[in-house]
Amino acid sequence: MLGRCKREGVAVCQGQAGATTTSTTTPTTTTTLTGGGFLSGLVTDPTVVLTEPETPRPAYELPVRPTVFHVPIMRIANDPGLPTLPVSGTWGSDARHVYSKQQPWSADESLISIENSGGPSPLILDGFTNLPKYAPCSNYDLWDYRWHPSRAHPHEQINVDSSGTRLSWFDVVSCTETRSWSLPIASDYGIGSGEGNPSNDGRFVLIASARQIYVVDMDPQPPFAPYPNRRIGPALDVSNGGSIDWAGMSASGKYAVVSYNGDYPRVFDVNTSTLALTPHPMSTSYQCHGSASDGYVYALGHADVAVNPFDNNEDVLVGRDQCFPSSGQVNGVVVSNVMMARLRDGQITALTDPNNEAFASHVSTRNINRPGWAYVDYEVENGKRFSAEVIAVKLDGSKAVQRFAHEHSAFSGCYRCEPHASPSPDGRRIIFASNWADHCTTCGSSSDIKDYVIDARAP
Repeated sequence: MLGRCKREGVAVCQGQAGATTTSTTTPTTTTTLTGGGFLSGLVTDPTVVLTEPETPRPAYELPVRPTVFHVPIMRIANDPGLPTLPVSGTWGSDARHVYSKQQPWSADESLISIENSGGPSPLILDGFTNLPKYAPCSNYDLWDYRWHPSRAHPHEQINVDSSGTRLSWFDVVSCTETRSWSLPIASDYGIGSGEGNPSNDGRFVLIASARQIYVVDMDPQPPFAPYPNRRIGPALDVSNGGSIDWAGMSASGKYAVVSYNGDYPRVFDVNTSTLALTPHPMSTSYQCHGSASDGYVYALGHADVAVNPFDNNEDVLVGRDQCFPSSGQVNGVVVSNVMMARLRDGQITALTDPNNEAFASHVSTRNINRPGWAYVDYEVENGKRFSAEVIAVKLDGSKAVQRFAHEHSAFSGCYRCEPHASPSPDGRRIIFASNWADHCTTCGSSSDIKDYVIDARAP
């Protein structure tokens, strides 16, 4: 869905949804967190049901602390028709980040990139004030782009241009291209069909077409010659698994992951010398589609890649359960709505308790400087734990959580109204989209979709 929305534009993904009402419930358990730069008093009890309260829509750039969680939230996009000063342009009715797995913040968190239907789009905000700062550079043919994840490249984006034949690094502050590669096979899917990411160090990226994938080493290290040496791996046709939904590198760069339509992920080994790709056989069987010998792992929807510091930095995939076993278990493992699969062998771990748990929507592990946690936004299911919430879950299997905010978005039938919560690299701030048309006392139009920032940083 994301790839289609990126290629066809904002309009195809907008819709309408209605609002509902309920009452406020006060959290019964809190835990003070220390040593991580987080606010004290974050709600960490995973068992209590917290009802989404009736909450006024926050004004632009005015921090509020909604009841229940009391974590500051700020709306960072202004009302439609108002100017995007000091940048020349106009705020549109749709002004929000791209997707949960596409990091909105630059590597040093000094810039934020969002889409703005009023123009300019994308619009780059100041990462400290959240105010408009830059319009797109006129010499930048951006199409499927990511912030470079390394602090050594704080203002650069990795981009596949609109022709699908050119990969580049581009500094959006100085408006200069710093590196570029001609791609041997044109990509109409860009960087992993709009949902993939480079490895966490920014070295490897997976390029996808409708049938083929291949790896580009964008920062060759000894014994390979440094850039501008052209180091691109051979293409592999992976269409035998069906239509590609998304593809991307694992966090370490050791594997490539392809997820087929239906949320069926498959893992491939990357040969460090040749960059050739081969299916990675799994030593355990937790599949509900495909075979372990062909590299298939547990079916996970809206999943993201990470390294797990609680398991020797193993590469993992974290997403919502898409197998839906009728027994609630797979090979003796209890299944919850948020699951983790280890890419080395396919072993699965439930990260939440399935008892009265709302349905998870999207998962993001873009908090690469805070490994060991995944961020999840949930569907609206009143009366269930985590309903309409943005939370973080720990990757150690303890089912520990941090609960940050309610989303207040009526997003049934409206793709762009979906929160797509995405954490900053340090994990202390979270962007989510909302039309603030759910459980609100002063609702705006349900088609007025804006970005909000949850700020859980300690003072």
